[in-house]
Amino acid sequence: MENESPNPQRKTLKTVILRRGEQVLISVSTRKLVPGIEQGKLFPTDEISSNGIDWVELSEHKQLHAWFQKSALELTIDEGSVEEELDKEFFSDGSGEEHLPPPLIQRTLDEMSKLIDEINE
Repeated sequence: MENESPNPQRKTLKTVILRRGEQVLISVSTRKLVPGIEQGKLFPTDEISSNGIDWVELSEHKQLHAWFQKSALELTIDEGSVEEELDKEFFSDGSGEEHLPPPLIQRTLDEMSKLIDEINE
């Protein structure tokens, strides 16, 4: 019997995009998500995305929502939590390298940059 993953089409993500209100962190290691929940650095209302287009709240994520219950954290959050800054230092990978945004976001940024240049001409 061969060791096959249940869904060979599914790709394991190493990084995600993290969003809290207007704050966005790109290239957050998926290994930082559970410790972030356990340490209270992530809230149920924080959102993650693999592509910058489709977002899911952590409290609704099929694997991560249980960590809020295990950590005995309330699934409800007060309004001020959206204003609280994301801990960029905690969520960085420590390499000091800038990570490139996902291709779709990069393409959108490039297109916006060209439009701005055209407007300024």
